[in-house]
Amino acid sequence: MTKFKEYDHPSVRLSAGLYALAKLSAAGLTFMLLTLAVLWLPVQDGIPEGWPVSVAYAVYAYALPAALLADALLHLLRLPALLPALVVHAAAGFGAGLWLAAEQGAPWLESSLAGIAALLAFRLAELAGERYPLLLPVFALFVPLLCLMLL
Repeated sequence: MTKFKEYDHPSVRLSAGLYALAKLSAAGLTFMLLTLAVLWLPVQDGIPEGWPVSVAYAVYAYALPAALLADALLHLLRLPALLPALVVHAAAGFGAGLWLAAEQGAPWLESSLAGIAALLAFRLAELAGERYPLLLPVFALFVPLLCLMLL
């Protein structure tokens, strides 16, 4: 019988899968919070009044890639503390807001401030997911579907 070496580091696939699940869960929680915040606004074609895009598009097409870039930058700079992470996420939110303004023709100041708020909410949703890991699949899969049914 062959013996396998014991490794004390987790599988790369498992780590990548848990990272992806945590990101999707944070996106789902952010999507839920933004949906509840704009639920009282009039909606035309799935886009709340005053918004250049729908809430789902704003979270999954702009906030999620910006959060991935912020995490990559934090990993490269090796900044584990909360305050530098919030600053990097705020800068990424500013960039995501400018990106949205450039693509959709929205006012850049409002878009960048909304991007900062969305990315900070995204980071706080990630921290909440780290505290309650059993809720990750719920916020990654089921909550976004319920929010889409609300809109």
